[in-house]
Amino acid sequence: MLLKRHIPLFIVVGVGLLTLFGHFINQENIQNFVDNDSTQWFDIIASFAIFLGALNMLKLQLLKITRKQKNWQYSLLAVFGFAFAVFAGFFFRGANFITLSQVSADAAAPIAQIITEEFELGNSAVIEEKLLAENVEYEIPKIFITESGAEEFMEKLESFKVTMVLGAKPWGAHMQTEGSLFSWMFFNIFNPLSASMFALLAFFVASASYRAFRIRNFEATLLLVAGIILMLGRVPIGELIPWWMVAILIVFGIGALTAPWFKDKRLLVAFILGGILLFVGIGVSMGWNEAPPSALLIPVIQDWIFDYPTTAGSRALMIGIALGIVATSFRIIIGIERSFLGE
Repeated sequence: MLLKRHIPLFIVVGVGLLTLFGHFINQENIQNFVDNDSTQWFDIIASFAIFLGALNMLKLQLLKITRKQKNWQYSLLAVFGFAFAVFAGFFFRGANFITLSQVSADAAAPIAQIITEEFELGNSAVIEEKLLAENVEYEIPKIFITESGAEEFMEKLESFKVTMVLGAKPWGAHMQTEGSLFSWMFFNIFNPLSASMFALLAFFVASASYRAFRIRNFEATLLLVAGIILMLGRVPIGELIPWWMVAILIVFGIGALTAPWFKDKRLLVAFILGGILLFVGIGVSMGWNEAPPSALLIPVIQDWIFDYPTTAGSRALMIGIALGIVATSFRIIIGIERSFLGE
């Protein structure tokens, strides 16, 4: 009980209080702990959490494969992808490069031409100028995944009697070097898969929007109208919608809001038709066909909704989330919330 409950709770409460009140205590050691040590502890714990999460994912996929559960073939791809990413990140750099030096004036032009044609670069004259620069090693702008590929290209330049050095990018930097094995995996496997996931997400969003936008009350109606305006304003077809169509929609909206007040539906129809004729007549007489008011343009309405109501709503959500975080943190600090202990 002591090791599983009281000591972890004491550590969490103590560190939480110290971090909270450390911002109000002008003491160098406490400030250093709050600004540096506690942040580094968090990063270390988060790193281990990511590591444990990856191992747990691998464990679940392997169990699915061994038990031949439904769609276990996809788990094979997941395990293979995990192993390939670890291999490309920790065991195989795949980021080899070639540097040239001591290039003679006669060999500079043909070498620059070979490099330009081989790697589809722009201007060979620029490369030739860099090759002829004194006391400067020229790095060929091409990363070779394998050493054999780099050596194969070096054989094409052996006849020019130029000094060539085969090197590799340092560990860690190889992951961000364009053309390396990890970079190839990221841009040719991970990015297309991410794009596919987002493409599928669009259909899920459309399906969820259809269910959410069903008109049940006034708030759902506002959500439906705002969603339609935002979607139309974000595509080119929204700019082609004329002002009179927007005016008709506004009249229909007013008619929908005032419908409960009309006991005779014929009066409601007459009100809507009269409003449309009045609105359109005023617009034609005032020359709105040539210069319509901005309030009747879908892109302008969409910008207003996005800048004001949407911004206000998102800020309200962020304030609510912040208050929730404060409340949860306070409960953890004073020992009321003990879910992190498994309770």
